[in-house]
This record gives sequence, C-alpha cells and structure tokens, in this order.
Amino acid sequence: SGTEVGRGELVSLRVTTPGFTDRYLRHQDSLARTDVANSDQVRLDGTFWARPGLANSSCLSFESRNFPGQYLRHLSSRIRIDTNDGSAAFGGNATFCARSGLGATALESFDTPGSFIRHFNENVYLARSGGPNPWDTGNSFAADTTWAVGVALWRSGAVPSMAMFPAR
Repeated sequence: SGTEVGRGELVSLRVTTPGFTDRYLRHQDSLARTDVANSDQVRLDGTFWARPGLANSSCLSFESRNFPGQYLRHLSSRIRIDTNDGSAAFGGNATFCARSGLGATALESFDTPGSFIRHFNENVYLARSGGPNPWDTGNSFAADTTWAVGVALWRSGAVPSMAMFPAR
C-alpha cells in the first residue's frame, strides 16, 4: 500500500511527481522545500527520524536529523521545522498519518483531516484539494502529495536524540 513507515528509522521523503523524482523534502531556514540532493547540506537537511506521532502514536512525527528536537509541522499552511514546545497544539501540527498515495505514501495532517503535505513550486505546504490557496489546486494533487519514504540521504554519524530509539 505504500503506507508503512518504520518508527525510529532515519528516512528521507522523495517527490514522486513525474519529472521531479530527483527532489527531496528538506528544510532550509526553518521552511520545508524540495531540492535535488546534490550537496551534503541538502542530504543532511533532508534526513529525518520517523517517530511515533506526538499527538497519536499510530501516526508519525518527523524529527530533523541535524536539529534534534525540531520537527516538521504545519503553521499557516507552510510545512516547516520548529522546536517541540510540548504543547498539544504543536503535537497536533507535527503529527501526520500515513495514507495510501499514488503508488507510495501520502501524509495526512492529524489535526487537519483531509489536508496533506504537498510540494508546490519547490515549497512544501499543508494542502487540501480544491481549497482556496494556489497550492490547493486539484492539478496533479495526488502525485504532489505522495512521497516515497525511503532510506535516509544522510546516515553518517547518525545518533538518535532519544535513547529509546537505538541507531541501526
């Protein structure tokens, strides 16, 4: 189904939209975007620990590999990384449930059901098909919200920030 993502694993999220499959979700200046993994910095910024969801352990939260304690989350429709403040609101914003996508995995927001992590013009948003924003367009929505969750781009020196998730 393309939805199984191992908890405690280092992963990277690759774009599956035809013509853009060499791009990966990464963070830059706290905002998520997609880039070709052509430098160590992009590979490091594009590597995350897949954790049990902060708001629901059957879902996922993605902790930055190079900024421990910072997680992918949505805020004002943008996907970004921020430090977990321990609040229920942050946990909800940083929890995504794996769904069957277009041959791989779609990541649905736990606290905004029906909205998914989507790449659009190199940036990454929380999008709802047919919603009011440009990134909500129905054009290629299924492809743009589907991610190939795979082996991390950066594994060298990988040490988890939480002892309960041993390195493999």
